[in-house]
Amino acid sequence: MREDMPRLFDLPTATSGRFEPARLTQARVRLGMSKASLAGQVGVSANAIGQYEAGVNSPRPEVLARLADTLKVRPGFFSVGRPLSRVDTVNAHFRSLRSARVMDRHKALATATLVWELTFALERYVRLPQADLPKVPTGATPPEAAAALREHWGLPDGPVKHLTATAESRGIVVVVRPLREIDAVDAFSVAIVDRPIIITTPRRTENVFRHRFSLAHEIGHLLLHGENGEYSAAVEREADEFAAAFLTPASAMDAALPQRLDLAVLDRIGRTWGVSSTSLVRRMVERGRTTESSARRAYQRLAMADDPTADPTSAYPGETPTLLKKAAELAGDVGAGVPALADALRLNPADVRDLLGEADRRPVLRLIQGMAEAR
Repeated sequence: MREDMPRLFDLPTATSGRFEPARLTQARVRLGMSKASLAGQVGVSANAIGQYEAGVNSPRPEVLARLADTLKVRPGFFSVGRPLSRVDTVNAHFRSLRSARVMDRHKALATATLVWELTFALERYVRLPQADLPKVPTGATPPEAAAALREHWGLPDGPVKHLTATAESRGIVVVVRPLREIDAVDAFSVAIVDRPIIITTPRRTENVFRHRFSLAHEIGHLLLHGENGEYSAAVEREADEFAAAFLTPASAMDAALPQRLDLAVLDRIGRTWGVSSTSLVRRMVERGRTTESSARRAYQRLAMADDPTADPTSAYPGETPTLLKKAAELAGDVGAGVPALADALRLNPADVRDLLGEADRRPVLRLIQGMAEAR
């Protein structure tokens, strides 16, 4: 975060209830709406929206109500008096930066700030694990950083079981959001007030091996690249190298990998270590067990047989994020359930449940030609 930017924490003051311009920006950007689009739906000019967000003018009560209705928040969402995180996109690590527009990145980061606000609200009632990432010396290579993390977390030189649960137990908030929210960036990581947050999409979690590698990749960014979110192919390669070294340390792979390229054997090894056969083929090249040309043929065979939905994350207990949901359950036990969290965040309870990853299982009522039909 740049030092000239506001850090956060507008603690409750007598000004509570006054209009907070940044909240309007946050709500608008999270839905991916332009100022002109919002203005058209609310019935004001785009210039008026710009003035609201710049703090030049505040919307009248009737306009505020229309803004809240259009942006799907409660009118109180726009008031000051609660922590507000302001993080620039340059401080986040986006997986698909080249194809993502600036608006896409701001939209994804608006989601991350809401996740952080929910985490902050939960910490009023529940002591969450403190962030526990070691300081990696400047200039450390990805394998050195991976070894340092294994040592710091006390992980033996073997498979990392339940990587998501392990990361959450070290204070990393892991969240899976719908594709419509962060589709363009696919996956990213950011630290907000020392709380590391990793957000991915179902496209990453539909396969447990892809999910674990992606999670390790983002942990690599947090360790190696900190708040420097500068994108480059070299930075992404470093994160990939970290993920491979963390999930499959070279010393262990030297003992585990076969002497010749055998996809059936690699499949068995992969299911023990929680990594894909493709990743192990890459590791065989790196460890001098096979050649690049043989690896290319292996990749082609693996691509022909690839079924990304064959091993969904949900089938592997421990690889589905649960930190926020369990914290909310504990908060509920002390009288701070979802309605209280919704009041604290000035959101609708349904939105809080959505951020917690709780699917709305209520039946849907549809009216068809005046007749009610429940599904």
